[in-house]
Amino acid sequence: MVHHARSSILPKWYAEAKFLQSESMRMVSDTTDNFIFGRIFRTPTNQGHRDGNHLRMSFCHLEFPWDCNGVLADPPCDIARIVKDIGIDRCTVDCTLVNGRVADSVLSGFEKTGFVCERNLEDYVMCLDAIVTLTESQRVRRADEKDITGVALCNARSFGYTDMSWLVEKLLRQLRQPDSFRVYALYIREQVAAFAVIYTPWEKSKDLAFVQVMGTDPEFRRQGLAYEVLAHALALLPKGVRVYLEAVDPAAIALYEKLGFAVVGKAMSAECWLPSLK
Repeated sequence: MVHHARSSILPKWYAEAKFLQSESMRMVSDTTDNFIFGRIFRTPTNQGHRDGNHLRMSFCHLEFPWDCNGVLADPPCDIARIVKDIGIDRCTVDCTLVNGRVADSVLSGFEKTGFVCERNLEDYVMCLDAIVTLTESQRVRRADEKDITGVALCNARSFGYTDMSWLVEKLLRQLRQPDSFRVYALYIREQVAAFAVIYTPWEKSKDLAFVQVMGTDPEFRRQGLAYEVLAHALALLPKGVRVYLEAVDPAAIALYEKLGFAVVGKAMSAECWLPSLK
C-alpha cells in the first residue's frame, strides 16, 4: 500500500464520529479485518443486512481519533475486485475527505466489477458538547435480556425490518457488554414503545459516546417518546462527555437540537452492493 507523503490533520468531528461509528460496529461483529483504507466487519448472523460482511472504506487510519491525527491513503487500484474476491458483497465508501476524482475512480471500479452504487448520500454529524440538564423518565428503564424481544420488535417496526432474528442477536451482544452499550426501553402498557442504544467506549476514551440507534414504534409516534427516551439516556451519562450521532431527516435533526445537539459536519458517502442483495 502506498501512503501519501504528508500526514493529514483530520477535522475533530470527523475523526471522533467515524471512530465511534466504526468501534460500535466492531463490538457486535464476529470478526473484523483492518486495512489502511478501511475496515471489514464480518457478521454471518446478519447476512441479510448490510451490517454483515460489510466493508466501510474511509481512506483513513483512525487509531487515535481524539488527537485528530490520521493519514489519508490511496486505495489499491483494483480494490473492487479484491472486495468481491474475498466475499464482501456490500461496501460503504466514505467520500467526505477524499479527493473527488479518487472517489469517483473507486466507485467506477465497483460498477465495472458488477456492483450497483448509490452516490452522493449525505449524513449530518451532530454533537452534544456538554450534557445539559435533562430529565429522567419513570417510563424508561435500562434494558436487560428479559427485554430483548420487546426492544427488537420495536426496532423492527421502527425501521420496517421483516427479519427480526439478526436484531435479537445484535441486541444480545450489546446487552452482554454493559460497559460498552447502554440500551434503554420506554414502556407503555407493557409494550416497548421507544428505545435507544448508546455506545460508550470507556476503555479507549472516557469522554466520548455515540447514539448508535434509536427508534419509536409507529403506533406511538408524535407523542414525544423519542425525546423522552434519549433525554433519559443522556441524563445518565457522566458530566463532560461529548456525544455524537448521525442524522438525515430534518425532523430528527430538529429533535436532536432540542436536546442540545448541534450540526458539526456533513459526511458524504456512497453505498455499493451486488444486485443479488436487493
